[in-house]
Formats: sequence, C-alpha cells, structure tokens
Amino acid sequence: MAKYDKSMEYISQTQTLIGQQRKRLVDQDTGEVIEVDQITKRALGQKQFWKIYLMDFLQVLGGFEYKQLDVLIYILEHTEAANNTFIGTYRSLEKSVGVSYDTVRRTITLLQGKGFLKKVSNGVYQVSPTIMMKGSEHKKSLLLNYFNDKEQEPQKED
Repeated sequence: MAKYDKSMEYISQTQTLIGQQRKRLVDQDTGEVIEVDQITKRALGQKQFWKIYLMDFLQVLGGFEYKQLDVLIYILEHTEAANNTFIGTYRSLEKSVGVSYDTVRRTITLLQGKGFLKKVSNGVYQVSPTIMMKGSEHKKSLLLNYFNDKEQEPQKED
C-alpha cells in the first residue's frame, strides 16, 4: 500500500499543485517490489494559449503598412481573452501606439473590412473568433454566435 505525503505546495505563478508520494511497484517479470518517489504536478487553472487560424490571419495581414502593424500588434496584445473584445478609442490608440489618428482610423477600417474586427459600440470591438481566440471549441462557437449576431451600422468614431 502506498504512503501519501499529504503536503501539497501551491505555486501561484503557474497555478499548480506539486506534491510527492511514495509508491511500491512490482516488476511484472521478476516479481521484485521497488519503492519509488512519485512527484505529482497538477495544473489547476490551465493557462490556455491564443489560437490563431493561420490562413485567415495571413489574409488580415495583407496590405498593411508598417505603422498599421503597430496598431494591430497593440490590439492583439490588449484583446480580452474572456470575450474576444478590444476596448480602445481612436484617440487612446493614437496615444498608446504613437501613431497618427489617421493611421488608427485607416487600420481599424481595414481590420473591419477584412472581418477581423466588428464594432460593438464606440471604442469597443470584438475580434473574430474564426481568426483568433483563446479557449475551447465550445467557447469558439458561443463567441462566433455573438460575433455574427452583432450586425450594426458603422458608427462614426469620436
């Protein structure tokens, strides 16, 4: 019978529990009993990676100028994983990225035209889950339903 060391250490940076226990294993060929230390690492809130659908993403990148890529990178880095939304006005992007208002306007217009962004309201955009998302396929289908249901007239940015 295995003896368990009930001490488990929680590491917050990686959201994992790490523990150790002593196990007795039997060699099937010789019948020899071997005692070993088993180290257990259990991820609690497994951090998920962003999924980028390459072919669709490459189509989005086509036709971008250098400064427009800076705006896109900022949007990618600041998209909320829970609901695929990016929050930022043209003016806040202009200041944060260090590009002109016109560059921000042209970039957002281009991203909307390519189906990467959909405007939810002034300063709030949803990134298409068919191009980029974080989470399961079930979450993707929920986000996609929301993305496709938001058929709104383009509104003028402040």
